Amino acid sequence: MKAYLALMRIDLKLALRNKAVLFFNYFFPLIFFFVFAQLFDAKQGAAINQVVTMVLALGILGNGLYGAGMRAVMDREANVLRRYKVTPISPVPLLVASIATGMLLFLPAVLLTLFLANRFYGMLLPHNLVSFLLFVAVGAIAFRAIGLIVAAVVNSSQESNLLIQPLYMGMLFLSGITIPITLFPTWLQGVTQFIPATYLMTGMAGILQHGETILHNWQATLALLITTAVGTFIAAKLFRWEKEEKLRPSAKLWVLVALLPFIILGSYQAWSREDLTKAKILARETKRGRSWLIQNARIFVGDGRVIESGSVLVRGGKIDQIFEGAAPDAKSLNAEAIEAAGKTVLPGLIDMHVHLGATGGFYEDMSKSLDPEGPERELEAYLYSGVTAVRSAGDSLDSMLKLQRLFGSGEKLGAELFLCGPLFTAEGGHGTEYAKFMPEMMRASFNAGFVRTPQSAGEARKQVDELATKRVNAIKGVLEAGVPGYQFPRMNVDILAAVVAEAHAKNLPVAIHTGNAADVADAVKVGADSVEHGSLLDEIPDETIAAMKEKDIALDPTL
Repeated sequence: MKAYLALMRIDLKLALRNKAVLFFNYFFPLIFFFVFAQLFDAKQGAAINQVVTMVLALGILGNGLYGAGMRAVMDREANVLRRYKVTPISPVPLLVASIATGMLLFLPAVLLTLFLANRFYGMLLPHNLVSFLLFVAVGAIAFRAIGLIVAAVVNSSQESNLLIQPLYMGMLFLSGITIPITLFPTWLQGVTQFIPATYLMTGMAGILQHGETILHNWQATLALLITTAVGTFIAAKLFRWEKEEKLRPSAKLWVLVALLPFIILGSYQAWSREDLTKAKILARETKRGRSWLIQNARIFVGDGRVIESGSVLVRGGKIDQIFEGAAPDAKSLNAEAIEAAGKTVLPGLIDMHVHLGATGGFYEDMSKSLDPEGPERELEAYLYSGVTAVRSAGDSLDSMLKLQRLFGSGEKLGAELFLCGPLFTAEGGHGTEYAKFMPEMMRASFNAGFVRTPQSAGEARKQVDELATKRVNAIKGVLEAGVPGYQFPRMNVDILAAVVAEAHAKNLPVAIHTGNAADVADAVKVGADSVEHGSLLDEIPDETIAAMKEKDIALDPTL
């Protein structure tokens, strides 16, 4: 251990006396920091997180490939390593000291970058700062190890340049450091998953932007640690004390061995596309994090007022402030100005009753109406039309939960989805008839996801509990007996009351589908939070309307 500490102390002293090391380790990255900050308008929301990630990734690449790789070759050519040969020391302490020293020299640059980002661009320090620093440290030692392999397999400084340059430039342009990988064609996105710096970028961005920890990025962390161990082992095996010792050109293939963890991880990611999905989500969050001042617009507030001329400040994807009359200058708010004179700004609309599994059209063969990609397109179309949220009032549970995760994570862009889950109805009641349009082999699975038909209050409570654990946003019941010539069994009101009581105990609102005035009255009686459709057959009495107003029960007429 004394040898390791002594060598680290020597390396640190030599590095701190070297003006070139100080310049390229601390001052050179600052040039990129301020250039990138200017290019990406870093005062805009999450843009500064992107800048910090890019600058630190550049620093880690340079620190590893040039700081370790080139430096070791230069020491061998200058006969510095020859002097250690006569001492009772193996290559391992030299290599470990080089890796540790590089990491220790780089961490102050990380802290300096975070400090400048906070002071000049208002970036909040991550609450998981320890995880962030640990991940950066792991990345730094891994790329130092890769640099030492390069030094071990080349015979001269000229050869090291020939090997380092393509490695450095490839990672620079194909890992997301300079060009977001979401802009690449699909096939090239797959290629990026085999590049070590890609995991460095997505890991740092995830921790900074998403609030992740190093454990959330365990795959990338493990690959980097394995690379460090393999790289150190290979560098020790191929270590040469003197410049006269030469290796065959085929020895350069050892670099590929060190990259084996990323070949394995890249194969998995190219198949699962988990990291590409994460990159897409982070890119969308960066765009959403920007600030806009929509100025000089007519503003429909939503509480009955209309501002004839005002401005809306949108920050982090939400309305932050509304100005009546003249607004502050956009630059003073660190926002981008959008001129909207002559236009009207509306709040995002919310559709409280949709069925994403239904196309809304008519088919002679109903089986042809089942389009698996239809619900995704519908959520995208809703957002495009100004509807920012919808409530699914009855659809297949599993497909809606999957859709909610898909759009809720930001992987896809569309209206926010809230869901009621399966319909609580009577055996053979409204909601069960749709299965008859499906092939017989599909009917049982469809009903399992679309309806619940409890036979007792206890069974009803249990079914509500199961849905609550699956994180539905509301519960829906059905009180309708149909119309003459097309009638259904009507749900038992006492069983429905148990559904409502259990849902409220789980803090879930309850929507109840009704068909006539008697259904509406029973829905009010059992404590519904909203009445869906109202009465198709007869007029709802005034006293029922008064009771709804008194109990704050909403009427969703689904016009």
